[in-house]
Amino acid sequence: MDILANLNPQQQQAVTAGGGPVLVLAGPGSGKTRVLTQRVAYLINRMGVPPYRILAVTFTNKAAREMQARLERALEQSVQGMWLGTFHAMCARLLRREARDHLAIKSNFVIMDSDDQESLVRRILKEMNVSDKAVKPASVHAAISSAKNELLDPEDYPNSNYRDQIVRRAYQRYQQLLQENNAVDFDDLLLLTVRLLQGNETIRNYYARRFEHVLVDEFQDTNTAQYELVRLLSSKHKNLFVVGDEDQSIYRWRGADFRNVLRFEQDYPGCTKVLLEQNY
Repeated sequence: MDILANLNPQQQQAVTAGGGPVLVLAGPGSGKTRVLTQRVAYLINRMGVPPYRILAVTFTNKAAREMQARLERALEQSVQGMWLGTFHAMCARLLRREARDHLAIKSNFVIMDSDDQESLVRRILKEMNVSDKAVKPASVHAAISSAKNELLDPEDYPNSNYRDQIVRRAYQRYQQLLQENNAVDFDDLLLLTVRLLQGNETIRNYYARRFEHVLVDEFQDTNTAQYELVRLLSSKHKNLFVVGDEDQSIYRWRGADFRNVLRFEQDYPGCTKVLLEQNY
């Protein structure tokens, strides 16, 4: 199958871009995900990059499954060795591999769902003799989640007013209880992975060399932790290919920062920039 068949000139430019950082900006209906999928197929089929040297990240399990199915149809081969999935799934995979030797949790850690997380916060506020009418558990949980997405540890959390003090104390206790129960929440998957890569040069270099190409779909929906994660994982080769629409973020309520598009251009001056302007 011709990898470039049925792609318009701008899509072809993106798919065949050389190495180094690439920023693809596109509006709704312009074929963003298709471009990323064909880029992976191009790397494997035309550039000879082994699938296990590629990390491709998207935001939903459904999108990841569809991308894998499209790739295998296009290539007529399995891409099982490739790391393809959501940010959280990729981080969970990495943490389970490294937890035994490098983290305060064991590799069989439990991932708590949102209901369990809020119940834990409710329990903590009760321990602190804080009325859940005065301070809503959901609000405290949201503040802790936001802090983790901004890579703030409990000791870094603001302490300027009564509510901040409550959140800070609750955050400290929350993390203590998670560790005691060999558990993490979804935000920890990102935070712990970033902290591991930042603090351990050997592990950082291993994964940065392992992944010769890092690709991110829906880049406008990344938060601070996700941006730092892909920056660290692409730190050796700088082959970072991101696709997004800065006007279409749907996860701003969850810490997504559309400014990451601007940050990308600042952090990677001279990056290849491709505009997909044809709407289908």
